Amino acid sequence: MSARFAFVAGALLASLGAQSLSAQSSTGALHDTTGAKPRASSTASTDSALVELGRAISVLATTVQTVVEETAKNPEMRAAAVQTAGKAVSLAQRTLEENRGELERLLAEASRKLAAAEAAERAKAAEKSKAPTKP
Repeated sequence: MSARFAFVAGALLASLGAQSLSAQSSTGALHDTTGAKPRASSTASTDSALVELGRAISVLATTVQTVVEETAKNPEMRAAAVQTAGKAVSLAQRTLEENRGELERLLAEASRKLAAAEAAERAKAAEKSKAPTKP
């Protein structure tokens, strides 16, 4: 029975991601619904893959919604889902704590790289503005 509760917790997390992607898909952000021909065959295959992904996410969201509704009706499942979610949060907190040093190092490295890239862009822009224009 604990596997079922783990599935419910995972499904709840998946539904959050599915809702945001489903919202993007319904607003047309993921694919063109105007009927215009794609510019290249890779665009067409990407669009069809995104449409297929949107459909799969919609099915997942519907399934998750059904599971959540059933869980809400059953007090035992609801208590188990809350307990599982609590354990998942505890595990996530512990994992973050264990990896804190590595995360801080990676963030500092990313910050240095970003600063270097920004400095290079500023230098490039300054060089372009100083270059004489040809008549």
